[in-house]
Amino acid sequence: MTFKTLSRGDAARIAAMSLDYEWDSTIGNGFTAASDDAHPRLSDALEAVDIHGAADMVLGAAEWCVARVQANMSVEDGRLRLQSAWAATVDPRYSTLAGSPPVEVGPDNGWTLPEWRVRRRLTGFVGYLEKGRSSKVRQIALGTILLAEHLCGRDAAFGPWLTNMLRTKTASSPRRSDDIDYTSRDLSPPTPQQLTFPSRDERLSGLDPATNPYLRSGVKIGA
Repeated sequence: MTFKTLSRGDAARIAAMSLDYEWDSTIGNGFTAASDDAHPRLSDALEAVDIHGAADMVLGAAEWCVARVQANMSVEDGRLRLQSAWAATVDPRYSTLAGSPPVEVGPDNGWTLPEWRVRRRLTGFVGYLEKGRSSKVRQIALGTILLAEHLCGRDAAFGPWLTNMLRTKTASSPRRSDDIDYTSRDLSPPTPQQLTFPSRDERLSGLDPATNPYLRSGVKIGA
């Protein structure tokens, strides 16, 4: 599987890590309910970026999660959903994820349930992106980063990746001056500056609705 923000070497190293974290439904629910007050430093960093920057933080963290479990389970559905979600950051009309929640898995398993939660988060993420809900995308970014940290934080590269990604997105996607509260909407298309790391072409490379059910048929991707 090819990721947009992780090299093949990094992904392979992460996948080779043993199961060294705890997992149950309570832990998983904690990432969904993660609050700004409980994680002020990370929250403040995310508050400095616009919806496009926050979207990239969601997907970068999701890639870490999928890379972590890929040696121990099939991640084909997750891969297709990630492709669709990256396409949505260019234009939400490319993606059908908002109407495609994943089928539940069980029982609790240290590999399958974290991955399922990532796929479910991608569904909500694209829905909020379509509506321009900046604060909701930031909230999903917070929880997804914390999930990735729980799964991958013992890898020496995770902390530097997070720091560098936040720095990059703060520079390329600073928060808009009119994004002032939780009711603000940002439906503006991303600029070339905002579509950096990965680039627009990298986000849309190889996409085909015929081979990915989460891409909208009848829409010319990249046009």
